[in-house]
Amino acid sequence: MKLTLAIALSLLAAPAVAADLVYGNWTPAREYQNVNVMPEAFRMIEKETNGAIKWKLVPGGQLADAKATFQAVKDGLMQAGLAIVTYSPNVLPSTYAIYSTLIFGADDPVAASGAAMEAVYLHCPSCLEEIKKLNAVSLGGWVSSSYVLACREPVRSLAELKGKRIRATGGGAEMFKLAGAVPIGATLTEAVSLLQRGGMDCQYGIADWLRTFGYGDFTKYVMDYPLGMSGPALGLYLNRDTWNAFTPEQKKAHVKAGAWMAAKMAIGNFIIANEDGLKMLMRDKGVSMVKVASDFDQIPAEYKKIERARNVAAAREFGLADIGPVIDAYEKAVERWRPMSKEIGRDVDKFTDMLMREVFSKVDLGKL
Repeated sequence: MKLTLAIALSLLAAPAVAADLVYGNWTPAREYQNVNVMPEAFRMIEKETNGAIKWKLVPGGQLADAKATFQAVKDGLMQAGLAIVTYSPNVLPSTYAIYSTLIFGADDPVAASGAAMEAVYLHCPSCLEEIKKLNAVSLGGWVSSSYVLACREPVRSLAELKGKRIRATGGGAEMFKLAGAVPIGATLTEAVSLLQRGGMDCQYGIADWLRTFGYGDFTKYVMDYPLGMSGPALGLYLNRDTWNAFTPEQKKAHVKAGAWMAAKMAIGNFIIANEDGLKMLMRDKGVSMVKVASDFDQIPAEYKKIERARNVAAAREFGLADIGPVIDAYEKAVERWRPMSKEIGRDVDKFTDMLMREVFSKVDLGKL
């Protein structure tokens, strides 16, 4: 019995052979990434490696939920997955500091995603070191479009927001605390049943999640006010043993696929699908937009006053001396990427090429 268990554990920890590589995603099978992004990214990798590397997508949390993804990838239960640091901030505190820095102003997921990748790979050595300690490699990621409030009842003013139970994590949770609301740290999938049972009043996220996660069945009112972009999600969070088994050319194929994933999610999901999904919800699900009072301006204004100090202090609690320079580099990078975003427009291939040139060409894959 002991010998059998030892063999099983050794197989679990070993890098999977090419035909057995598994990407486990905790989001629903119909969610945009699973339908429109991962299948094409895997085809790209298979083509670039002449069929030597093949991936299989297992969606819907069949292997690990959002919080367990880090451990599942570390142990080799699955060779890659979607990692969201805000659900386990202690495991990647440097990346969490970036995630908790909300980007207000123009709703530009292209600029924010490019800047986040630049910050993680070029300005945050501790981000990469923390990932390495978890026996992982992260290839590509993205920042969402601006989050909005979707609620069971309309919220038109700051006074009506007070006391509302809102699914929000990271910087968003702190922002709503300041506004007098009650943040709930549920995952995106956990939020469905909470809204259905009346255990939560609002969901804080992109509009298209009302369609892909089914929130639109319960939250019929979307507040017409952008409340900041959040990220990065780590889209191709990969087991390091598996990564180390790749040849240099196979590694390059995965890096390019990671860049394409970031571009496709930023443009295809967080711009195009977000717009189309909201139109569909308003037409078919009875969802309506709610104009809010001007006092909503206080929400981001008050949060920005304390955001940097709050994120630096939170990082210090996790053992980081000073994450301030990384936060500053991220916000400066956003402004640098805004003109490039205008040049990119909605061209996924152009964004992919720019990510490769501006970020990944400057990364030593042998040391990643």
